[in-house]
Amino acid sequence: MAESRYFITVDWCKEGRRGVFCNNTGVAYSKDTQHTTEEMDKILGPFWLILDPESTPFTEEELMEYKVWTPLDEYSGVFGVARREDG
Repeated sequence: MAESRYFITVDWCKEGRRGVFCNNTGVAYSKDTQHTTEEMDKILGPFWLILDPESTPFTEEELMEYKVWTPLDEYSGVFGVARREDG
């Protein structure tokens, strides 16, 4: 069984396009255990309200599918969402 880590995923305005929250070089917030609501709120700041955050487990192989990065204006384009090409 492949080892997994938890990553903060977001879905901007609950549009059904959930992806991994990361910076413009692909660095994401990950942990061995699930992120708490308080941790996610602290990392995302006030924008957690529109980002619908979840702490989601991914294996390395699953994470590699998230290749399409979209910057978020709320973070001056420094942070954004990595999504799969199909979604």
